Formats: sequence, C-alpha cells, structure tokens
Amino acid sequence: MCIRDRLYNVLPEHVAARIKSGETVADSFNNVSVIFVDVVGFSILAKTMPASELVKQLNRFFLIADECADAHGIEKVKTIGDAYLAVSGGTSSEAGDALAAIAFGHALIERLEEITDADGADVKLRVGIPTGPVVGGVVGSNRLAYDYWGDTMNIASRIEGTADHNGIAVSAATYHQTSHEVDYGPPEMMTLKGIGETEVYRVIR
Repeated sequence: MCIRDRLYNVLPEHVAARIKSGETVADSFNNVSVIFVDVVGFSILAKTMPASELVKQLNRFFLIADECADAHGIEKVKTIGDAYLAVSGGTSSEAGDALAAIAFGHALIERLEEITDADGADVKLRVGIPTGPVVGGVVGSNRLAYDYWGDTMNIASRIEGTADHNGIAVSAATYHQTSHEVDYGPPEMMTLKGIGETEVYRVIR
C-alpha cells in the first residue's frame, strides 16, 4: 500500500488533502451527537477470561460496531480500551443527526444481544449520547487521526455511565432533537462527575 493510500485509509480524503497542502486542520461543529459505548463489567471479564478470548470478544464487538456505524452513516472516532467512540454530524458523518446516533445505538445493542443469546456470553453495553458543539482536527505528526474535543465529548462518557444495561441515555439537547420519533422515560436530574447537575433521558426500547 502506497503512502497516499495509507493516508486515505486513516483520514478522510478531503482532510488528507488539507494536511498535504500544509493547512492546519481545525474545524468547529455546532451540532454533533457524540456516541460513547462501553462494555459493562469489562474489568471483571479481563480477570476471568484468557487474554486470547478477551481480545477475540473485544474484536467481535468492535467489528459489529463498525458495521452498524457504516449502516447508519456514523463516523467512528476511535476505541478506548473496551469503549467505542463515534459521532454523528462530524466531518465524515453521512447522516449527521441525533436520530442516526440513536438508531446506531439500537442496532448495536440488538446485534450484540443476538450473538450473546446464541453463545451464552454475558456481555452487555451502555450507550451515552449528548449533542452539542465540538471542535475537530488533526494534531501531531505520528499516527495521524481526525479527533474531536470539547465539553460535549467529555459529557458523553458521563452520560453513558447513567444508562441501563443494554440501554441508551441521552442529554436534554439530544432528547429535544429526537423526541418526535423516539420514546423516552421522564427526565432525571443527575450529578455527573466533573459536570454537575445534568438532565438525562433514557430511551425506552
């Protein structure tokens, strides 16, 4: 694979072109839905499961997440340990809305449930989706990747922690953009670490 192909494999082509031209890649987005997915009880699995099997299970989860992301126009950002971080509405998101983010969450949970029911594995997910402004760009010179920063990114993991097992929790902004098509439970005021009092909604499946 040539250098050009390698660059396009890790970066959107239009972003790679900006880097090649010497441009500093920095973008502002006003309305991005951030999707943070975490495997419940991963630390326990890591202690009880052989390393090869643990990696196999994680790889299966990430492959399914990638397939669901492609199907719903979601942009994968990166994996962080056992967590999967993605966005809807960023530089490479096809759908670009909060509804697509929730559809992705539903699809991922359903796919994993089908597999775990078949093989008896006790693996569950939590999904958190806040919506708001983010900054995107490329920094550094090694292992180039388009990344995102901002309060909305930070809130995503906190909201994920409030979700039920195999459930989806969202911010007030996500709720207001999707409540015409998605069923939610009542608002809940929760104290999120480093964030403070935050209104959270749970998606009813």
